[in-house]
Amino acid sequence: MPDALFHRDGDLFLPTEAARSPWSERALHGGPPGALIARAIEAMEGDRWWVVRLTIDIMAEIPVVPLRVETGLERSGRRVQLVEGRVTDTGGATLMRAFAWRVRRTGPLPLPPPVDPPPPTPPLPDTLPPYELRFRNYADFYGDGVEKRLVAGDVARPGRATVWFRLRVPVLPGETPTPLQTLMAVVDSANGISWALPFEEWLFPNTDLGVYLAREPEGEWIALDAASYLDPGGRGISDTALFDTKGFVGRANQALFLDQR
Repeated sequence: MPDALFHRDGDLFLPTEAARSPWSERALHGGPPGALIARAIEAMEGDRWWVVRLTIDIMAEIPVVPLRVETGLERSGRRVQLVEGRVTDTGGATLMRAFAWRVRRTGPLPLPPPVDPPPPTPPLPDTLPPYELRFRNYADFYGDGVEKRLVAGDVARPGRATVWFRLRVPVLPGETPTPLQTLMAVVDSANGISWALPFEEWLFPNTDLGVYLAREPEGEWIALDAASYLDPGGRGISDTALFDTKGFVGRANQALFLDQR
């Protein structure tokens, strides 16, 4: 196993085998570049702000090539900010485009008890056995880059599934991944664990990823409770509840393109 998802070479991020997609040996899984975007956003005065929404548009299949990550402030304010992020190749082609709304850290505020309680926390990962499932016979992010614990469903069969994920290696050598980096790395697997049609006969890649956070994630583990909903017209969505070991964190959605192989 490599020692990280990426190695640094100046302003370039060099992907390792642990960042590859399980669907193509020539492509990266969407999660590791998403973690790079989260890392870059957190570096922008991250101790004063936290992300309440992070959306990523996947502009093209992300090849296994050196990547650049750029961020900029689209809207500045005293209470909210809009940050833009991009992942590009060395030729400047945009592979991912992201927008993050951040709110200023305040509180603790004297809120009343919640009117609608959040979804219940799944059984915690330390109460569950390791779960391993490989889609391919080469090293990739889903098979090698993350540790997994199956809560409900069965990733080997179609339908809703709930899985805990933890990064086996950091995003970069010598850095401890933040909870947001871990979340953005694993959440792109939602449509993969909740598949509804056989991979050998159907394509259902996601064109984007939208994450809404009700609170700041904590710890090493993130759980996805994911379901996919498909339409005969050739589209679908995944809908996912997100948890850490303290409880409900937020929700994520993916738009899916659907077609026969």
